[in-house]
Amino acid sequence: MDKNDKIQEGQVQIDDRDNYKPLDKPIDKETHTMVSQLISKLHRGNYIDDMTRKWLSQTSNPLRIPEFYTLTKIHKPTLVGRPIISISGCSGPTERISAFVDTLLQPISISQASYIRDTTDTINFIEKKKVNKQTFLVSMDLRSLYTNIPQEEGITTVCSPYKLSQK
Repeated sequence: MDKNDKIQEGQVQIDDRDNYKPLDKPIDKETHTMVSQLISKLHRGNYIDDMTRKWLSQTSNPLRIPEFYTLTKIHKPTLVGRPIISISGCSGPTERISAFVDTLLQPISISQASYIRDTTDTINFIEKKKVNKQTFLVSMDLRSLYTNIPQEEGITTVCSPYKLSQK
């Protein structure tokens, strides 16, 4: 894929108004302020201790704006890019709070009956199943899964194991 095709592929992703909306200005400082306020609120409510507050509050100076690029799926008949935002926003204003939330979500996700760790785990799972001859193995390719989860439903789902209110 040449440079112009790669740029066009990225532009198709950015122009997808179902998943991305254009911004008038960078939002890194505004996001940093919101994250700082959230950390303070969590600390005041005794949801996090002093050490966690300090760790969550550490950010790079200046803030790094996450970068957008696409990872081209070369195994598809038509080349298509999967959108990537930096490396999880490394050094961005949400990096630490994202890592913290991930530590809370991991125990919930791995405790689900539907949890499959990786490709090897999937193969082992399938090999152990006894199925009759009329069974069809089907796979799916999900597009924009996380952008299509209703936010309120996602918040409720995440909060319920911790018995937290959404406010």
